[in-house]
Amino acid sequence: MAGASWVQSNILSRTSNKSLRVYAVWLPFSGGNQAAVNPAVLGDPRVKDFWDERAVASEWFSAHVTHFPVPTWDYYFLFGPEARWTQVPQPIVSQGGSVIGRAGALRAAIAPLLS
Repeated sequence: MAGASWVQSNILSRTSNKSLRVYAVWLPFSGGNQAAVNPAVLGDPRVKDFWDERAVASEWFSAHVTHFPVPTWDYYFLFGPEARWTQVPQPIVSQGGSVIGRAGALRAAIAPLLS
């Protein structure tokens, strides 16, 4: 949840760009359950929260994008306005994890998209 709080305070609250979209996929890792998903954490109408009880998205991104041998979580993918979601979404402008650990890279990559 720390990564989500960082996104809220450092990206969402600092831009009124209406074209920005955030898709937060909450997973059952670190003891998480659906009751722990709190849409107020990101608290912005540009955010869509999803609960992925079986970590299907996590496994899919590992198999097709990050190629991690373990589930992908606490990770961000940044797509620009030209991105297309075909078999594998692309182009990816920036990606990384943990969200907090790669906060500088995310901030630098998203800045030109928000201006």
